[in-house]
Amino acid sequence: MNTPRTLRPVVLGLVAVLVLGACSAAAAPSGSAGPADSPSAAAPSTNPSDGTGAGSSGDIGQTDPSLPIGGAIDPTPVDPGLGQAKLVIPRPGQLCPHPVGAASLEPAVTGRHVLVKVTWWSGVEPCNVLDSVLVARSGTDILIELVEGSGDANAICIEIAEQKATIVDLGELEPGTYTISAGGKGDAKPVTVTVS
Repeated sequence: MNTPRTLRPVVLGLVAVLVLGACSAAAAPSGSAGPADSPSAAAPSTNPSDGTGAGSSGDIGQTDPSLPIGGAIDPTPVDPGLGQAKLVIPRPGQLCPHPVGAASLEPAVTGRHVLVKVTWWSGVEPCNVLDSVLVARSGTDILIELVEGSGDANAICIEIAEQKATIVDLGELEPGTYTISAGGKGDAKPVTVTVS
């Protein structure tokens, strides 16, 4: 992909921030705050038969077990068109996992079923791989947090940013109005959805 000259410093700066952030997360002491250390967090589910969805996300902080919170779902593989994000699915077990900020949240409601497309900027694989999606719910507030890691500690990747997206299945929700927000330091604004 050819990047216009005016965007090259922005893209290179973004990649540098991502690389430095990943390195600082790797060098952080084991007691540092992260998704698993936050007060309402718990380890993501790894059992796909426990009713939480894809097995790469969990129902962190969920107060009502009768309202399932899903996880990232397997989107239909498509090559992104110009200006579109590359759809990816979580691949648990990446090296040096760390939270990344989302750029946008796009919910879709069909009846009582809610899906959210989460978009963010990242580096290329195997240096930057979506490891998991953490979903926390407290009442009508739903928090989605993306966790990336590296698929190969010895990989050398081109320094270019790419836009990625994943689809998070929140499952069937009770009627009401919900606020969905993203964890991390991204630019995603919280969104509100109403389930009838």
